[in-house]
Amino acid sequence: MSGSREVCAGVHWVGAKHPELKVFDELFPTRHGTTYNAFLVRGRQKVALIDTVKAPFADRYLETVRSLVPLEMIDLVVVNHTEPDHSGALEKLLLHNPEIEVYCTRPGENFLKQLIEAPMRTHVVADGEEIDLGGRTLRFVLAPYLHWPDTMFTHLPEEKVLFPCDAFGAHYCADGLFDDEVPDFSSEFAHYFYTIMRPFKDKIREAVAKVEGLDLSLVCPSHGPLLRRDPMDAVRAYRRMAAAPPSTGAKRALLLTLSPHGNTRTMAKAVRAGLEARGVEVLERAIIDMKDEELRDEIERADALLVGTPTINRDAPPPVWKALSLLSSVTPKGRVGAVFGSFGWSGEAIKIVEERLLGLKYTLAAPGLSFRFRPTEEDLQACRQLGEAVGQALSDEV
Repeated sequence: MSGSREVCAGVHWVGAKHPELKVFDELFPTRHGTTYNAFLVRGRQKVALIDTVKAPFADRYLETVRSLVPLEMIDLVVVNHTEPDHSGALEKLLLHNPEIEVYCTRPGENFLKQLIEAPMRTHVVADGEEIDLGGRTLRFVLAPYLHWPDTMFTHLPEEKVLFPCDAFGAHYCADGLFDDEVPDFSSEFAHYFYTIMRPFKDKIREAVAKVEGLDLSLVCPSHGPLLRRDPMDAVRAYRRMAAAPPSTGAKRALLLTLSPHGNTRTMAKAVRAGLEARGVEVLERAIIDMKDEELRDEIERADALLVGTPTINRDAPPPVWKALSLLSSVTPKGRVGAVFGSFGWSGEAIKIVEERLLGLKYTLAAPGLSFRFRPTEEDLQACRQLGEAVGQALSDEV
């Protein structure tokens, strides 16, 4: 599905729709497919393209652009973000018109040189830089890590339009192009934020601060419906969802356990006693009782993460790995960690989980503890000392 559509004066949508997509990038389920939004902006002197589309849709994209203007008349293409679902048609475009100037950030230039084999003229933009197309201005707003280092937004002030690439988007493909032409997609909007944008909350807050004062009538993300019903609602939603976790002032530890026979949880009680003896506020939860969003929230609030895991088949069980997989989707408040657990046949899980935490830049406050079957009183005393060691490590950070 393709074809141009005017979205406001001098601006046409020239993207592609992908309604049959089931899993985006083989990572994220898409219940309603997705779109690859791209735009043509025409001024009196210059014609600009804002982003391209994924490579399989390149021929369709070029055909759509040609229906509006010969490719030889394109002066520049803005690459807000170089990920292949946005830059996939750039190489074919440059083969047709090698004189096109590519506007991008410094990291974007670096990435494009590794992605594109065709000769390419690049222009690295500065934050706030503008280019006059003749009656229409493109103003560039650097927004790194939304969600790659290269990301920027493009603002068209005369028409009150913002092109923010992946920010404020959703994997949602419908017959309509605008948010007031399609069914409610708020769940997909939130899912997109939490799976893709959430790890970069601090960067989101910085980017939102740059655009929340703009007078906008239309926000054109690179995926999903274009936002014209209340375009600033998406900006406010990002501000709300990216808010820093509240602080109680006390050091806080998240104590996660998986304990099929209760022995690891017995150890956790002693670990908790050691933490609390050091004045640490402890949230102790069974991994299987926590939903992903709750777990992400608590990881963000915690100054320390302690994992109690058994060993099953010489590894940590799947629920433990699922919980650990969420660590890379948030920005933890603190990175002090510790691991402990009971085992029956062998105890490899402790070292394996420690390696995972170390790989995520956690500092281990003390060597992990691993005891066979039911812990003895001596074992529980060691668990208490483990908790105290974590508490001491948090005190040393102050």
